[in-house]
Amino acid sequence: MTTLLPTTRSRVARVLCAAGVCLAVAALSGCRGDRSDNPPRQILPDMDDSPKWKPQSESAFFADGRTMRPAVEGAVAFGRYDFDPVAFEAKYGHEDWAGPLIDSRKDLLREDDAFYRGVDAQGDFLNTIPPSVEVTRDLVLRGQSRFNIYCSACHGYLGDGRGMVGDRWITQPPSYHQDKYRDPVQRTGKDGYIFDVARNGMFDATGAQKMPGYAHALSERDAWAVVAYIRALQASRTTIDSDQVPEDVRQDLLARRDADAPDAPTPPDSNGGGP
Repeated sequence: MTTLLPTTRSRVARVLCAAGVCLAVAALSGCRGDRSDNPPRQILPDMDDSPKWKPQSESAFFADGRTMRPAVEGAVAFGRYDFDPVAFEAKYGHEDWAGPLIDSRKDLLREDDAFYRGVDAQGDFLNTIPPSVEVTRDLVLRGQSRFNIYCSACHGYLGDGRGMVGDRWITQPPSYHQDKYRDPVQRTGKDGYIFDVARNGMFDATGAQKMPGYAHALSERDAWAVVAYIRALQASRTTIDSDQVPEDVRQDLLARRDADAPDAPTPPDSNGGGP
């Protein structure tokens, strides 16, 4: 067994250290770093400056020069999440958390013209909200929320065309309480027409746009909810028999009236008697 003297070991260590430094320098020389001493210093510029395509920019890779590629003809987006809704529903049922995901897949196909376009088989606007849309209290409240956000600025919270923006127009928006918007015999009084205007806007006979469409903000379901709420606003302006109002709702309305007018006389009881 050979034993190195301390002096020899020191020399070997220095040689190995120098060799390591040389290897490190050689490795770094293989990196195409920035030639400037000013920061930032790019050790691997290919990773920092990797090629990418931005929307609406040019690319010589494609014949048409566009980076954004058009969808394949006939292709339909179907599924934002990676699960089989048919198999899932068959095994677990229409669970609350999966229900919106399953419905969103159906929405992507848009096979129901009544629901997605507001028209019948002949292409005419529907007189009433399609049967596939169940008109419930929650739907009307959803419609109220969407109407107040997107419609009230011009059409007013009461649908009378007296919104803050509408009042400043040269031509004030019409009131939804006019007969032309209530009578389904007229084209403008059909639910399908109001749905279409909410989604796609309104154009006059010359093709000039009089109202922008809100399809970017209102889904088909929300647009039908807005239609339901507009009908509720119209119904609030008509005279109805109080017997048609459920007793609990009637009592709640009477209580609210009294709260707003504490000095008013006591309303009759539920049997129609006096105070």
